[in-house]
Order: sequence, then C-alpha cells, then structure tokens
Amino acid sequence: MVKVVVNNGQYKITIPKELALAKGWGPGTILRFVETPTGEIILRELPNKEVQKRE
Repeated sequence: MVKVVVNNGQYKITIPKELALAKGWGPGTILRFVETPTGEIILRELPNKEVQKRE
C-alpha cells in the first residue's frame, strides 16, 4: 500500500519494499512523476545520464 506522509513540510509517498526490490530501486534512485491526460500518475526512473545533466 502506498501512503502519503508529511515530513518537514514536504509531502512524500512510501513505496512497498517488494515493488522497490522488483524494480531495482534503492537509495538515490530518482523517479519522475508523469501525469497522463486522464489524470493517471506514472512513475518513471530517470537514467543516470539524465540525472547528471540536471545537476
């Protein structure tokens, strides 16, 4: 189950451990929220190359 939590004035979501492990996500993984025209939210992992460009 995904939950919305407030931490230091920021809203954050929790991701089930099983999902993170299955996707290979860990500390430092950068995810982008993408909203579709119908209002669905998609999580996309940013490749390391794209993350380095943004910094």
